[in-house]
Amino acid sequence: MMSMIAPAAIAAPADLPLAGANSSKATTLRRGQSARVELQTNASTGYTWKVDADRGVSVTLVTTVATRPGMVGAPSLATYRIIGTRRGTYRIVFRYMRPWEGKAVRTLTYIVRIV
Repeated sequence: MMSMIAPAAIAAPADLPLAGANSSKATTLRRGQSARVELQTNASTGYTWKVDADRGVSVTLVTTVATRPGMVGAPSLATYRIIGTRRGTYRIVFRYMRPWEGKAVRTLTYIVRIV
């Protein structure tokens, strides 16, 4: 009788925290490696994060979790995943704003170097 051995589960590498907002310090990632940005948000007030990223990086909203579940109007934590798709240095700008007002109340700029 043949015994079957199940393949071991291989965990995906964890996202690196993206650092250096509003500075000239770049976070270096290997192509295909991912980083994350966690930003406080409060959609109940109409404010959301608008993301503008240079080509060469992909930015995706992964999750939004209430910081105080069940409390109306409480803030949430939005987690974004950044993946470098092409080698180079890129800029990602997060603007916290009400879309209908057109002006950000907070702006965070990150620089990512993909090697």
